[in-house]
Amino acid sequence: MSTQATLSKSNTVMTLKGGMFTLTTIQLTSLDLESLSFAIDEKIKQAPNFFLFAPIIVDLQKLKTPFEAMDLSLLIHALKAKKLIPIGVRGSNPGLREAAIKEGMAVFPEEKIFTKKNKTDRKDTTSTQEQETKEEQETQSESNGTNTRLITQPVRSGQQIYAQGGDLVVLASVSHGAELLADGHIHVYGTLRGRALAGVMGDKDAMIFCKSLEAELVSIAGQYRLSEDLKETCWKQPACIQLQDERLNIKSV
Repeated sequence: MSTQATLSKSNTVMTLKGGMFTLTTIQLTSLDLESLSFAIDEKIKQAPNFFLFAPIIVDLQKLKTPFEAMDLSLLIHALKAKKLIPIGVRGSNPGLREAAIKEGMAVFPEEKIFTKKNKTDRKDTTSTQEQETKEEQETQSESNGTNTRLITQPVRSGQQIYAQGGDLVVLASVSHGAELLADGHIHVYGTLRGRALAGVMGDKDAMIFCKSLEAELVSIAGQYRLSEDLKETCWKQPACIQLQDERLNIKSV
């Protein structure tokens, strides 16, 4: 078979595509697997379907005690016993990275500390791309020195919208099963269902605003709360969500 024929055949077999996916991170501060198991059980009770076979990243950046290859093996076994799927580690030493790869896990880069300068740098590198990509019924605009992505139509179930390097503004409602992501703030001038994740690159100053809070999940800089928790706060009311002392603070506005 000729090289040209081989290439033609390979192009029909697969297509490489990029995408944004929401991944849950378990950030370890201790090697106490018994306490970890109990904590995971409590989270699973809150939303069983959300965590069932969910892909998990194990974050070791705040772990002060040494973490060895055997600890990783035990941890993977413990997570799989909870029907979670550990797919990678973050913040591991060189020896542990090799152990993670042997376990079939990916190695994620350490989380960068977010600063206002970082945000400006991201804006500079992405502004050209954003100006060249104008989708139907969406506009890119400059607001307060950041790139703002404006959505004028309802966000349907299954849609995922990401505002890279800035804020996301939705002038309509967001359906169940939809997902909003932004490096900065998220504003929804309608009912917020589905998921809303602000500060996805680590901006702890990011906030979420909505006219009616009915979300499945809200998250800021990796800290999240599920609908079961949200129903005890400002459910079906105008709400403002921000991060305070590493916890999400939800208040009516």
